[in-house]
Amino acid sequence: MGVMETLVSFAEVTQSTQLNYLKAGRSRIAFLHRAPLVFVLVTYKNENSICLFQQLTYAYHQIISTLTLSRIKQKFIAQPNFDLRRWLSNAEKKLLNNIIDMYEHDLGMLMTSAKCLILPLNIRNHIGQTVAQTIRGQKVEISIINL
Repeated sequence: MGVMETLVSFAEVTQSTQLNYLKAGRSRIAFLHRAPLVFVLVTYKNENSICLFQQLTYAYHQIISTLTLSRIKQKFIAQPNFDLRRWLSNAEKKLLNNIIDMYEHDLGMLMTSAKCLILPLNIRNHIGQTVAQTIRGQKVEISIINL
């Protein structure tokens, strides 16, 4: 626990909204300071700093949408060493873990884009015809990839 406190104090000294990280052998320890919270991510992969920043930002947004930022700030003013995990239910903790894990399996998360769904040819054709009929006569450009 003492090592983690030292590492977190490093992140708090910089107080940057940018990602800070340390290299330790094969691992990288990334820090994101969003007052009053400091997020820490340890990775053994050679992930791009932008990806690490996105993962920690997603976790930050999930936490403040669940607990609200004003409530978190009030608690940390009263108790600076408060362990935020006490306020998170098991379901919320699992959701945060799943958000981070999705980066390994879902390219949509990595690229901050929508996930492409594979549809059968007949459904794609029906959608294309419906869109074409709806916009007939309008000056609109639409691209549909039909594989």
